[in-house]
Amino acid sequence: MKHVKILFLVIFFFLSLNLVSCVPGGVEPAQGWSGVACYDGMLYVGSMDSKIVKVDPTTPSIEWSYTIASAPSQGMLSCGRTSALAAIYGTPVPTEDLVYVGAYNGKVYALNRDTGYERWIYPKEGYIGPIVANTVVDGDNAIYVSSSDGRVYALNTSYGEFRWSSEPLSEKLWTTLTIKDDIIYLSTYENNIYTLSTKNGNLLPRTFKADAGFSSSPIIYQDTLFVGSFDNNLYAIKVGSDGLLWKFPGGRWFWSTPVSKDNIVYAGCLDGKVYAINAETGDLEWEFDTGSPIVSSPVLDADLLIVASESGDVYVFDTNIESNDEVMVPVRTMSINAVIKGSLCVQEGIIYVRAQDNYLYALDIEKGLVTWSIPVSGKKES
Repeated sequence: MKHVKILFLVIFFFLSLNLVSCVPGGVEPAQGWSGVACYDGMLYVGSMDSKIVKVDPTTPSIEWSYTIASAPSQGMLSCGRTSALAAIYGTPVPTEDLVYVGAYNGKVYALNRDTGYERWIYPKEGYIGPIVANTVVDGDNAIYVSSSDGRVYALNTSYGEFRWSSEPLSEKLWTTLTIKDDIIYLSTYENNIYTLSTKNGNLLPRTFKADAGFSSSPIIYQDTLFVGSFDNNLYAIKVGSDGLLWKFPGGRWFWSTPVSKDNIVYAGCLDGKVYAINAETGDLEWEFDTGSPIVSSPVLDADLLIVASESGDVYVFDTNIESNDEVMVPVRTMSINAVIKGSLCVQEGIIYVRAQDNYLYALDIEKGLVTWSIPVSGKKES
């Protein structure tokens, strides 16, 4: 009963963030909150009209775009039997040759990074459960994705051949997995953190069970796993242990994935605050209140911490500066006046944000200004 209640709350929260939107005739337009990926001087992003787009930031202009195919509506978040466009929630994952992304139509795509041409789609026929999480590429051979059918899938990177799928682990898997030493770590909206073998997807005897479900995707730093929970706490769990190291209380859910550096974990919370927490003790180092929920995960760039609030404000903190009575002041504050939910990326002193107005923004950290913005509706089809 507790699991059903948690799932209901998650779905209600997703709906409040406009996960899907219905129009007359039972058709749902694409939405999503795909983030921006920086790679080799270029930008890769999923648009709100179901396109994967490559952008040259020096121009700025769209190099290519690829439209994600539609599929029959699935799951309790759908409002009709057909889908006009497939929403993209995961951030594209560019590699040397290909760009990978999973979509809400239940398919995984691999596109040529230079041209945008399709290399492969999995599955070729039909679909798995809708994909909300990011795909994860491990080395040169394997790509992993968690799906709304409750399973984890492993595919070959070059041509998308099926390797294995796990047993059903949850009613829906919407969190992004993480990998360390050939072990997959996966948090669920129930109250489990599962460990799986990357070789065959078999469950390993290292499951962590909590009193509440987990709201964020996990990260691993210095052999400790950090993850947000629906009980409004950030958990620290020693890798390989089934015991809790510590938990830190927030005002609401820690929805976004935390980041870590120099023994500090930085976590954005739906209470509008970003917390800097000692990774070993769980003690508060400092906090800052943005005044708006933090859905997008914080980003580290050398000594800078970048945090975006849902209201459209972007804050830059210098992690070398000491706080004053546990309260930190940003060195830069910029605003794009548009809702931010997707992840950011930073490249050569520029922050790139794809907002919910379907525009891509470039924010210059040194100048503290938005230097350009372009729509990413995708005019150049590959």
